[in-house]
Amino acid sequence: MAVARRLLAGGLATVLALALTMVPAQAATRRPIPTPKPTPALIKKAPTVIPPQIYQLNPLKVNPTVQPNIMILGQGMTPATTAHVGGRPATTVQVPDANHLLVKLPDNLSQGSYVVEVTNEAGTARASDALVVDESPGPSNMMYLMGGGFLVLLVLVMRLARTPSFA
Repeated sequence: MAVARRLLAGGLATVLALALTMVPAQAATRRPIPTPKPTPALIKKAPTVIPPQIYQLNPLKVNPTVQPNIMILGQGMTPATTAHVGGRPATTVQVPDANHLLVKLPDNLSQGSYVVEVTNEAGTARASDALVVDESPGPSNMMYLMGGGFLVLLVLVMRLARTPSFA
């Protein structure tokens, strides 16, 4: 017990000494906060708009009745950016930053592949991958319920197989 007390006291003394030596060193290395210099009134140039680029469409395969929106990842997206899917205008839903554009697909898109284009004030870009519209329905809710019921049945059977018998 005495050894533990000595170790604890030595550790506390070391931490205290380290703290006392750090305070002057930290105060000496602290940078002074510069005072803001008055800036002369300059004519501000409007930010230049770069031509858009499309890096990725997300998702590439979509069912418009289930998921009517796609996210276009790229560069040069502005609030004035427009998108076209297969030559038809898509509705711009949101431009959160210069790299993302959320668009609602045009109504009544039939099944097939479509070229996606984005246009801003500086030009137009075309996606390298085509957007695939697939109207085939996915699994229904009944299929999910049947799969869940089968898993519950399987768990019960496995549980009964492990139960020891007392016969």
